[in-house]
Amino acid sequence: MNAAEVDTRARFAKSLARDAGVLAGRYFRHELAFSPQSKGPQDWVSAADHDVETLIRAELASAFPHDSMLGEEGGGKLGPRAWIVDPIDGTINFVHGVRYWCVSIAFLVDGERRIGVIYDPSLDDLFWAVRGGGAFCEDAPIRASSCMRVDESLLCAGYVPRHSLDGYQQLERRLREAGAAVKDMGAGALMLAHVAAGRFDAFIEPHMHPWDALAGLLLVEESGGRTYRYPGAAGLAAGGAVLAAAPGIFDELLRLSGYPEF
Repeated sequence: MNAAEVDTRARFAKSLARDAGVLAGRYFRHELAFSPQSKGPQDWVSAADHDVETLIRAELASAFPHDSMLGEEGGGKLGPRAWIVDPIDGTINFVHGVRYWCVSIAFLVDGERRIGVIYDPSLDDLFWAVRGGGAFCEDAPIRASSCMRVDESLLCAGYVPRHSLDGYQQLERRLREAGAAVKDMGAGALMLAHVAAGRFDAFIEPHMHPWDALAGLLLVEESGGRTYRYPGAAGLAAGGAVLAAAPGIFDELLRLSGYPEF
């Protein structure tokens, strides 16, 4: 795929993310009614998730009929040119009225991350990156933080019930004992975007699905941050462990994470 084709898709993805965020915002403000439903322990879905994904799927199919799409709610497949979509990342926040959620759209060519777009409707922040072209919030370039010490860092450690609680608590203890300030804001894609923007110094989570991870990982890489290899050995559909950090603290966080070395 040539650069012009990628750029066309990037422009489309940015506009689409905004449109999806507008629709999601109407649900969030209860202009459109919805009732949350549980998919499992603290794993929520709603009509908003489904309708936003339906919008994204229809628009992509119309604009790029030969591309494939994998969405969190509707599934799909991974072809040579694939869109990976989370219509609302941070649904637990969304259904509780907490303004920390986002729309996440990634585009891959032969498994390589080429486009990442994350839109935060609450702050009207549009984060985006194209492989080799840098990372941006709107039109302004963004950079990962210059933090050099874990004991001076503000980082996020994501947890969901499918993780081992004991393992997560041990990880958080190691991070706190190393002096880090540790948060979990409840929307992994948006936390990754905020690492790319230097608002957080790092993000770590024992497992993330591809629709949560891919756009944010590209943002971090293009902002000068470092990322742990993704996905894991089971392949892209299965996801894997995530670590994304300011370069000055990546190696120490990798040691603290307990992840296998590269």
